[in-house]
Amino acid sequence: MDTARLLELCEDFRHRGRDVDDDVVTWIGRDVERYKAAYYVEPVPELPPAPLAELLPLMGWLIYEASWNAVQQVQAAFEAMDEQEREQSARAYGYIRRLADAARGLVWPEFAPRALGAIRSQALAESKRDTEAGYDAAYIVHQEARDRYRSYCGTHGDLAGREDFLLALDEVLLQLALAETGTACRTAERVICRWSEDFAGAGTDDEERWVQRMYKQLFEAVEIGRRALDTARTIKDKHGLVHVVTLRRLALVTGYRNPGIMTARAALLALALCPAMEHLQRMPAAAATWEGERALLIEQVTHAYNAIQEPVSNADGTPMPMKRDHQRALVQLRLNLALLVPGHSLPSQDPFDPCLTPDPLDDEAVTGLSSWLLQHESGGGPNHGNIIGAATLPLFNQSVVALRSFTGNGPAYYPWRRRWYKLGRYSEQSGREARVEAALRVSEARPSLGVRTE
Repeated sequence: MDTARLLELCEDFRHRGRDVDDDVVTWIGRDVERYKAAYYVEPVPELPPAPLAELLPLMGWLIYEASWNAVQQVQAAFEAMDEQEREQSARAYGYIRRLADAARGLVWPEFAPRALGAIRSQALAESKRDTEAGYDAAYIVHQEARDRYRSYCGTHGDLAGREDFLLALDEVLLQLALAETGTACRTAERVICRWSEDFAGAGTDDEERWVQRMYKQLFEAVEIGRRALDTARTIKDKHGLVHVVTLRRLALVTGYRNPGIMTARAALLALALCPAMEHLQRMPAAAATWEGERALLIEQVTHAYNAIQEPVSNADGTPMPMKRDHQRALVQLRLNLALLVPGHSLPSQDPFDPCLTPDPLDDEAVTGLSSWLLQHESGGGPNHGNIIGAATLPLFNQSVVALRSFTGNGPAYYPWRRRWYKLGRYSEQSGREARVEAALRVSEARPSLGVRTE
């Protein structure tokens, strides 16, 4: 495919609603092999020769767009579906793996930086299997994407003429971080919220094993999320953010928001698990003490929250309203922090609803935020309060109570759960309320976690 054809396909995916198919995936794989056969010969030059130098950035973009399109066709927990239901997901999953292999097979891959998006897409597809093996595979692939990003940046270094490629890599980093934080939260969501269903019969040893595993993944996701947000700030200050994706630019003016949302979610979940980790006598990931670790995570939540609510303008300079799903996420994050750290101060910038104005985050704030989520619909149904509103993992609930006890009434978490049951994910499922109540009673009956209160 020449540059005109590659550009046409990229814009078809990005702007004209094209869906990935076997033809496109085959074309990509074929051309990647031809690049290697035609140009990668000894002695290998430092720079890709013409015309490959023009083809690589476009091929990277095409791999990015095609793999992302395929991810949208993979349904959650598709491996558990019957053969007919999982057919489309399995086909798209196969496309993603082929596209990721094409990205791995590129010659001079640092000159096709957007191809890293296919590695990200494979990790997301693996996590959508919603199995322990799928989460393991996703974690490994995320690590690969992170390593490749660092390697490609190192190859360009501070060499003259490489600035555009370094910018492109940093713009892709925003998507890598969004995917990794999303996978960490997805894993935690299944374990914490579906413990009563998917882990029935598991013992306390299993709870402790999962808490330690989730904490490690969440904390690593927070770190890359923070780096991405700081990188987005640098991009904005040096190059500006754009309103339309093109071959030259990827980071949109709203580019802060999704990475900010997922980074804050991951940090809140890690924060909720801190008392459980301390109880298990594990060492903090970054601080000298668990008190310091909690303070660090609260700062990460605040940093990400402020990035989400930063004002955004349209191309003509007029204010761009926050999308409804971003509004919902902001309310969820604020509610979760109010539940975990009663009394914490988190000022709102230009709040879109009165429920965001109470500061510090007290009982009034919790009630107002909970009411907003219940009263406003999302996708034809009520909003939910995110993972904390649906947790059935007993050790997680114990950890939340212990964390709340540092600054407020810890056991008041249980009455909130019961009063606002409908905010929990899966609240409409048959028998769910009884399973949630049983899980809360198990947590309440256990001794308090052995952690130091300040």
